[in-house]
Order: sequence, then structure tokens, then C-alpha cells
Amino acid sequence: MLLFKLADQDGCLVEVIQVGSTVVSVNKVSYMIVLFIFCEQIESLYPHPGWVELDPEVLWSQFIGAVKEAVQVAGLQMRQIAGLGISTQRSTFITWHKRTGKPFHNFISWQDLRCAELVNSWNRSLLLKVIHVIFTVLHFLTGNDRYLAPSSFTFSTKQASLKLSWVFKNIHEVSSAKKNNCCFGTIDTWLLYRLTKGSVYATDYSNASSTGIFEPFTKCWNPTLSRLLSIPMSIYPPVKDTSFNFGSSDSEIFGVPIPILALVADQQAAMFGECCFHPGDVKLTMGTGAFWNVNTGGNFFSSWRGLYPLIGWKIGEEVVYLTEGSIPNTGTAIKWAQEINLFTSVDETAKMARSIADSQGVYFVPSFQVSVNDPYLCACFMGLKPSTTRNHLVRAILESVAFRNKQLYDIIVKRVHIPLRSIRADGGVSNNSFVMQMTSDLINKKIEKPIIADMSSLGAAFLAGLASGLWTDKEQLKKLRQIETVFEPQKDSEEYKPAMDAWTQAMQRALHW
Repeated sequence: MLLFKLADQDGCLVEVIQVGSTVVSVNKVSYMIVLFIFCEQIESLYPHPGWVELDPEVLWSQFIGAVKEAVQVAGLQMRQIAGLGISTQRSTFITWHKRTGKPFHNFISWQDLRCAELVNSWNRSLLLKVIHVIFTVLHFLTGNDRYLAPSSFTFSTKQASLKLSWVFKNIHEVSSAKKNNCCFGTIDTWLLYRLTKGSVYATDYSNASSTGIFEPFTKCWNPTLSRLLSIPMSIYPPVKDTSFNFGSSDSEIFGVPIPILALVADQQAAMFGECCFHPGDVKLTMGTGAFWNVNTGGNFFSSWRGLYPLIGWKIGEEVVYLTEGSIPNTGTAIKWAQEINLFTSVDETAKMARSIADSQGVYFVPSFQVSVNDPYLCACFMGLKPSTTRNHLVRAILESVAFRNKQLYDIIVKRVHIPLRSIRADGGVSNNSFVMQMTSDLINKKIEKPIIADMSSLGAAFLAGLASGLWTDKEQLKKLRQIETVFEPQKDSEEYKPAMDAWTQAMQRALHW
């Protein structure tokens, strides 16, 4: 089994998991997963302020090169690869000509802000308020939960919806393409199309539900929203199961055809890799941003104060919903601090934070990207003094991560009306013991951290393995979980209240900058 993870939020192009059939015994339920990690940096392009793009041909070239290198370094032959699973960054998309396969533009990243003003305009519009009222009344009269999502729907710069609308209004080649000649796809769809040389055009439910154009409750592309945004329905790809045989790569690409057995969005893949299979299971991924995901089973929860519903995965008749809340600029803030030489290695930050009793009244407001609630929120330090040292600044940055985790967790507890079970953390920032311990203290919950930091890679491997028959059910996957560290509450959360109240006040002062 060969898994590839492409274009994650930290810019890592490919991570590879290989499962050799000679070391896997399905009947005895004893497995060995051999992990090979290859990272290639995808260079982001910034053609205008706030725009973030990726060159599709560079991505494709690096992808193919990394696949071949991974197989070679592992000492394997392409013919030994049983299947391919792909986990990709969400909401980054491209459009291309269906017949020629030629892209109309570069990939537009989820981080791209070209539609920020459009997002704010729509969210303040009378039309959206009328839509909220109509669907709130419909839900009240019918009790049908399908009306919950549109009753509180808002746009976000992270979604593809308004950026795709922008593409149709501003790129002539797209708007002038004849009907059925324009394809839209997130990274997974485009790679699948290229791997099969245009013979397969599809996506999966996890990626589709992350675009903001797909209606999770009805499980179809949203025709009403598409009409409002002047997006033709003909451009959307068919949506397939997450663990599914999508076809095989063209034999000219790797020398032999390789079955493509899973497409999955990165956060949903991490949820699956953490084996969060039961309602109430919680996954916390802390990378460039932080993503809290709660398995809500077959229950669909509408958007509310920064929480939004997604389809986690669909396997056969099973459809699992998630409620997600996200925090921008988690790893971004730490990386920025390193770039301005507040520290040399990320590994030393936890020690620096613990070397002092507190941040000495210094608070960090992290907002290097447009906030969902306030596009003018500025990043800043507050409370600086002549006695402030690098340790205080670093501790303030790490504390801000834990404080925001606490804020979002409280919203989840208030909104998601099912008992929360285990909390499992992954992502690069989860390696920071100071952040993890403080988060555990603040939410008064145990947090498990697995041995493998990148669970999205493992999740895609699990899904591909299920499609291939390597594993027959999710119970077998649970036995593969390996926990490295368990963080348990050591301090009463009330001890942090004065500091968190002051940090909240700093956040308020940074609004509307």
C-alpha cells in the first residue's frame, strides 16, 4: 500500500506511507506499517497582496518525482504497490479545460484573501439576512434539520465558493468556456484527473463538503448557492465514497497502473487516522492552524459561532458527520517568532516558556490572516516593558495558542450536545509540551498524543487499505493505535483565569485595526 499526502498546510508536498504485504497478517491481526516521509516544499506564489497561489505544473512534477523516489528508496518496484491513497489540503482549487486538460489559472489557495471584501459584503447583506430568516422559519415549522445549515450560513475566505465566483467574473477563459468544457476541482480531483489522463473526474464527500458549495445534509452540490454566485452546476465533479476504487493511474506515468483507493481531505483524514470513529470522539490538529473536530455520527449540527458541519467520510452506507472549529495562525505565529530570531529551534520553546513563572503581563494577539469575525484584527504584543525578555515573548505566543484552544473548546461543549469522549492531538504544534499541558489544564481533560505526528497520512493509508481489503473493518485499525504521551490536567483552570481575562482584553483592543 502506498499513500501520498500532498500540499498540507505547512507546504509539505508529499509524505509517503508504505505497507509491505509481506509484513501484514490480516487473519492474525498483526501488522507492521513502515513509514517513509519525504517532504518537498511547494513554493507559494504571491502575484498580488493577499493572493496565494500554487503552480499546478510544478506541483504535478514534484508529486511524480517524489512518488518515484519514495518507491526507489524503499527498495520496491512499482508493480509491488497495491494501491494509492491521497490526502490533500482542503479548499485549494483550480479550473481547467475538460478536453485539453489545460488549467485556466494557478491553484488558488485556501489562504488566498482576494475575496475578503466580497465575503464581508455578503455576510452583511440584506439578502443573506432574509435567507437566514426564511430557513429559520422553515426549520421551526417543519422541524426538518436540512433547514438548519442555511439558517445560519455565512461565507468564509477559507472556502472555495466566493473565490470560484470571483474566477468566473474575472478570468475570461473560464467564463467563455463552452458548457461542460470547464472542470472545477480541489487538489485531489485534479491529481486524479491527471493520474488517469482525463478518464476519471471525481472527488470524495470529505473534500466536497469542505468547499462551502456542497450541502452536507443533502449530500449534493448546492444549486441555490451556485445560482446566487453565478456558478454553473456543470463544472462540479461527481462525488464518490472516501474509501473507494477510483480507477488506476495510467500505466505510462509509473510504468504500471496503480489503483487509486482513497481520496480524503486532510483534517478528515487525520480524524480517521486517530481512529475517532465514535460520536463524541474529538481530534485536535495543530499545524499552521488548529482544527478541532468532533465526530457527531449520523447527527448533523448546523453552523454556529465559528463551528460548521462537514462530512467526515462516507464508506458504503456509512456517512459520518463532523462538527469543526478552526483557529488560524497557530504554527504560523511560532514560525514567525523563529524567523525574527526569538529562538533558534522550535524544540527549545517549551523550555523557554517554563523558565519563567509567567509572561509578566505580556500578551500576544495572533492574526496574520484575515479573521472570520474581523478582517481587520491585527497581530500584536501588548504589555511590553523594559524588563520583557525573549522568554516572555515566547511564553506569550505559546499561551495564546492554549487560550484560543480553551475558547473554542468551550464553544464546542456549549453547542455540540453529545458527551465528548477522548481528545486526540496531532500536528507539529502538538509536539510542544508546554502548549499541550496548558491546554489540558484549561479544558480539564486528558489529551492523547500519538507516536505519528501526521495523522492525515495514516488516515489516508487506513482508508486505502480498507478499499483494498488489507483491513476488513475499523476495529482492526484501532489495534494499530500507538500513544506516545498522555497529558492530564495538573493545575486548576481557575489559576489561569486572570491571565486569560487579560489576554481576552488584549484581543478586544486589537479588533477593527
